[in-house]
Amino acid sequence: MTRHGIVVDNETAGYSLSELLIVVACTTILLASGMPGVARLHHDWTLWGAAKTLETSMQWGRMHAIAYNAPVIFHTDDVRQEFCWVDAASGETYAASLRRLPHGIRIVAAPRRPLRFYPHGNAVPAGTYTLAGDSGSYSVVVSPGGRIRTQKN
Repeated sequence: MTRHGIVVDNETAGYSLSELLIVVACTTILLASGMPGVARLHHDWTLWGAAKTLETSMQWGRMHAIAYNAPVIFHTDDVRQEFCWVDAASGETYAASLRRLPHGIRIVAAPRRPLRFYPHGNAVPAGTYTLAGDSGSYSVVVSPGGRIRTQKN
C-alpha cells in the first residue's frame, strides 16, 4: 500500500533473531581469536613499563645526587622485587623512591655492589640491571659517566 508515494510496510522494521545471532557469533569468533595477542601485548607492555620505571628511578637518583651535592645509593631487594634510593651519609631510605615491580616481573641480574651516584653525576660501579618477565627481558645499562639507557634483550 502506498501513501503519498511512500511504500508503507505493515511489518515492523528491524533485524530478525537469526540475523542478530549470526552477528553475535561472528563478533564472538573475532574477539576469541584476538585474545591471545592481547594477552601477549599486555605482558610486553608490563615488562616495558617496569624497565622504564627502573630507568626513571635511576635518572631521579642521578639528578638528586647532582642537585643536593650528596651521593645516593641504589638498593634492590630481590626477594620482595622492589628498589629504592638510600642516603649515603645517613643510610635512610627515601620513602618516595620506593618502587615495587609488577607481578611476574623480576630482577634477574644486577651488579654485586650497590650502584652509587656522586654529585658530578658519575656512577660507581657501572653495570647492567636485567628485568625478566613472561615476554622476554630488558636491560637498564648505567655507564661510568652516569648515562642510563634501556635496551630490549
